[in-house]
Amino acid sequence: MTRDRDFQKWLRDYEERRTNRDREFRMPSAWHSTKYDLESMSWNEIREIYLPEIQMTWGAACEAMRKSWFSYKMSKREGDRGWDIILRINRIQRALGIKMTEFRDGPDIEWVKQQLDLEEGTGVEPTSEDLELKFEEDHDQENIWDGSETSEIEGEDPLYAQLRREERTEALADVGIYESEKEVEKNE
Repeated sequence: MTRDRDFQKWLRDYEERRTNRDREFRMPSAWHSTKYDLESMSWNEIREIYLPEIQMTWGAACEAMRKSWFSYKMSKREGDRGWDIILRINRIQRALGIKMTEFRDGPDIEWVKQQLDLEEGTGVEPTSEDLELKFEEDHDQENIWDGSETSEIEGEDPLYAQLRREERTEALADVGIYESEKEVEKNE
């Protein structure tokens, strides 16, 4: 993903600017905030901007995002999906007013925005497992109400997909809906 590479390049440049006091700061052209007018500020002024949504300054938010990206990469190496870290990265990007990142192996960006809105209301940060379950529940509810079958998730293990279909069939049977009845209703 070129966006990830651009962002990693920006983070490396940021580290160099942060440690080299003689170099004058310039905001990269691909990285603009929709909330703050950064072009007319010096780096010292930008670094001190307070972000009330995440209760930290701009400089601390950049550092938190750098650490979150590192944590995300480490969790991916260990086989975790890291949805809680995806949410944390997007929460910081949203507070900074920069474009949020859509992860190819994570939930779609609209669902992430919805979860961030819910989280702002409750103040509770869910775990990665909680987010995955919530995502599956939301999408299973959509499929139950619109009558469509549970779709295959891209890159999903076929055995896991079969298990999910069987669990869905059992859950529907528990509430008195059987696959054969659904077929009859579809054909009518």
